[in-house]
Amino acid sequence: MLNKLKPKSEFSRNVLTLMTGTTIAQTIPMAVSPILTRIYTPEDFGILSLYLALVGFISIVITARYEMAIVLPRSDEDAMNILALSLLITGILVVVVTLSILLFKDFILNILNAQTVGNFIFLIPFSLLLAGIIQTFNYWSNRKGYFENLSSSQIVQSLSIGTAQPLFGYFSINGGLILGNILGRTLSAFVLVNKFLENDKEQLQNISKDNMMVQMKKYKVFPLVNSLHAFSDILRSSGSVMLISSFFGVSVLGFYALSLRVLQIPIGIIGSALGQVLYQKFTTLHNEDKNLYPYVKSVVIKLFLIAVPIFGILFFITPELFAFVFGEKWRVAGEYSQLLIPYLFMNFLISPISNIPIILGKQKEIFYISLFGNLMFLLVIVVTSNLEIEEVLLSVSSTQFIFYCYVGYWYNKILQEENNNE
Repeated sequence: MLNKLKPKSEFSRNVLTLMTGTTIAQTIPMAVSPILTRIYTPEDFGILSLYLALVGFISIVITARYEMAIVLPRSDEDAMNILALSLLITGILVVVVTLSILLFKDFILNILNAQTVGNFIFLIPFSLLLAGIIQTFNYWSNRKGYFENLSSSQIVQSLSIGTAQPLFGYFSINGGLILGNILGRTLSAFVLVNKFLENDKEQLQNISKDNMMVQMKKYKVFPLVNSLHAFSDILRSSGSVMLISSFFGVSVLGFYALSLRVLQIPIGIIGSALGQVLYQKFTTLHNEDKNLYPYVKSVVIKLFLIAVPIFGILFFITPELFAFVFGEKWRVAGEYSQLLIPYLFMNFLISPISNIPIILGKQKEIFYISLFGNLMFLLVIVVTSNLEIEEVLLSVSSTQFIFYCYVGYWYNKILQEENNNE
């Protein structure tokens, strides 16, 4: 009976494996969130958001985006040299950031309006090193089909954070939310690297300076274009955190951070897992000169049918849900969530297929489109900053909903053009 319930196709099994890990990984922080909101203050959550925003500014380009190219080469030897290149760039940037923080700590905090982070800024280089390792070995695992390992690393990270953060808070350890996050990422990196050493250690002998240079030139579009695209994306998320903190204070930022933390669960469970497997699947289909359009269309329709009931229910119950689960003082975070649902609904539909422009060689075009959307996100916050925060979030959600509708239309257009050219 159980065998009949198992997915028959490899693709379905891979999605289920990642989705299972992601579901558990997302469930754990949600399970401990009611504890955290009773131990930590909105200000504590705001400081965590600022710290992660600072890390995010750099971690998104810590490998110059070369890790995304690990999936693409036909030979493991070439892929191994891209992996080595990614780690080398990570090491160089970590050293540069460390020296910069040692020399210009106060200047950096002031210019980024993140003074509340304080001495925790000295932990940023280590967080960046972890980010580079995790991002690189995630894509290697994706290439090799180690989806169970990807799932395990997510669970280990989430379980470690979910255990450490309440314990650090219970014992009144300063910066418990930040330290717990770092501990979880450290163990996640260990799981990924350990799997590589168990299965692919012999690949290390294929690393050569000449081949690394060849791959660096071959995939130069990733640092030249994709890294700018990625940086514009993180500028939106990290920039919005700093703007909200600047205009409305760290407490409001804490409410905003919790609302995103909860609403992004459906995106994390389904979108993230599906997106990783789809990247591999779409790349394979494209390399075999097969038509992507009907496949992508089917995926989006299924996502829409999943998203409507999930986000529809959340829209009506979030204020009461937040008050019941996290405590009455967090009801306002639920009210913020209501306003953000239209935007995150569209993000849920687009996120799993966001690698299509990379596969079709449309990186420059999607960069300009995304840059416009991200700048619009920040500009709306600045322009409406004299209003109440609820009005600001409603404005952001409405404009981003329209923007993602256009992105979906553009994806449809380039897929049909690719189909017609075949």
